[in-house]
Amino acid sequence: MPKLVDELKTETQRLAVAGRSAFRVGVYVGIALAFTLTAWILVANRLPFLEAFDRERNMIASTLLGLFALVPVIRYMSAPRSLLMSGLVGWGICSFVYRLLCLYFSMLSTIRTPTQVLMIGVLFYLIAATVAWLGAVIWNVRKTHRIGTRTPRAPSN
Repeated sequence: MPKLVDELKTETQRLAVAGRSAFRVGVYVGIALAFTLTAWILVANRLPFLEAFDRERNMIASTLLGLFALVPVIRYMSAPRSLLMSGLVGWGICSFVYRLLCLYFSMLSTIRTPTQVLMIGVLFYLIAATVAWLGAVIWNVRKTHRIGTRTPRAPSN
């Protein structure tokens, strides 16, 4: 009988497919983060009549940024390597767009430099990947060492 296509794939091929998928998700997340950040900065600087709603504007924008940043964490919680790659690609795109915005809005870099923005995302995704990896290790250890599977001792004479 012919084997299924999935059975014919080697471990390296599966990792390559997962890497491409994580990269693609990272690009999509980066575009969403960059679009949200750009819209936030443009609305804050070019629409003075919305100045009365600055708290609401900042709350909505930061919530959207946070939700988009959580997509790789939620998607790849069981695959820490893919989580890290996807998150770093997405945040790298966002940081690059922030750098471009700093060129146009000169006072923007006085709040946070582009390097600081990049490091915030890198630290977030490194911590998330580490927690995901530790969770996977603990889960595998618990799965192999079940309670009550010890063999009873032989009675001593």
